[in-house]
Order: sequence, then structure tokens, then C-alpha cells
Amino acid sequence: MSKTVLVVDDQIGIRLLLEEVIHQEGYNVEVAINGKEALDAITTKQPDLILLDYKLPIIDGPSLVKKLEAQNISVPTVVMSGLPDKANDQMKDFNSVIKTIGKPFQLNDIREMVHDILK
Repeated sequence: MSKTVLVVDDQIGIRLLLEEVIHQEGYNVEVAINGKEALDAITTKQPDLILLDYKLPIIDGPSLVKKLEAQNISVPTVVMSGLPDKANDQMKDFNSVIKTIGKPFQLNDIREMVHDILK
């Protein structure tokens, strides 16, 4: 059974690009455009990995991770941010956040990272 990656980003270009690249690598991809959609998707069917934008409408990245961990839901999460240092400082205390990456990112780095996490 193929593993599932949830891509959460409010920018359609990033969402579509990540969806295509991750799907080409053989993984199922779900998408959400904000933290509320992501929370609903995760509580319905828990993915194997979350690629989470730091700054989102409705529920932002840090608030989403906090809500999940409060419900004892722990999914490996990679936080994406245009301000990676700020995001890293705020996200470092969450157990499920395994990495913070800066935007823009290299697609080959995303491919390798997803493989390393899901293998």
C-alpha cells in the first residue's frame, strides 16, 4: 500500500508543483489550502507525512501542529517557510516537526527528503 503525503499550502503553484513531484515518486498525495482543511483531512485519514506551510489562513502551521499534538496525533511534519529561521525557532519544541525548510526550495531536495522520511 502506497504511503500518503498531505501537502498544505495556500499558494496554488506550490501545491500543484509538490503534488506532481511527490505523485511522480509513487506516493499518494492529498492537498489542503488552509489549516482548517488540513485538520479535517488529518483527523479523517491520517497521512504518513505532512508538508506544511508555516503561514496559512484560518489556522496557521504552528497552531495546526499544536492542535494535533494536543489530540495525541503525531505525524512526521516538514514545515515550509519563506522565513525558515523564524519558523524553526517557533516549531522546534513540537515533537512531530522533523524539519524546517526554506522557500524557495529545490525539487530534488524535496524528492530526497520525502524518500528518506518515508522509507
